[in-house]
Amino acid sequence: MASRFASKTSLLKSSPVSQILKRSYASEHGSAKHATESFPEERFSSNVWRNSLLTIIAGVVFYRVSEHVTGQGEEKHPFTKWIEYRMTPSTEMDRINTENLEAAEKLAEYRLVYQDAQRAPIYRMRYPESFERASARGLTAGSHADLTDLKIRSD
Repeated sequence: MASRFASKTSLLKSSPVSQILKRSYASEHGSAKHATESFPEERFSSNVWRNSLLTIIAGVVFYRVSEHVTGQGEEKHPFTKWIEYRMTPSTEMDRINTENLEAAEKLAEYRLVYQDAQRAPIYRMRYPESFERASARGLTAGSHADLTDLKIRSD
């Protein structure tokens, strides 16, 4: 970020015409900049070729040693044996999968019950003010009991 800032401030100091003349592109030929730059020579002895050759040789050597260790491929490779030793046995994985399947079935059944559930219907009175219109003297005999002298036993 600091280098971008520094390059922008140096560009501000120079004029726009000199900036255009200083720019160089790959398509330009014969400029003074290309004449003074020296590029490294490209050849087949670079690190890429050496590293790829070493990788191929290491692969062939590993293959030959692997064949020798396993007796021409008749028994399992030690690396394969180690992986099998570290892996969870298939019976254990089957048990875990069965438990997960049972849990998923229970959850699915619960969801089916839950989504089909309905609230109890609410009966609303159309004119609730009709309770207030009744006369207190219009009570029928026996519909109300006087409970003022009632004693509740707690034993």
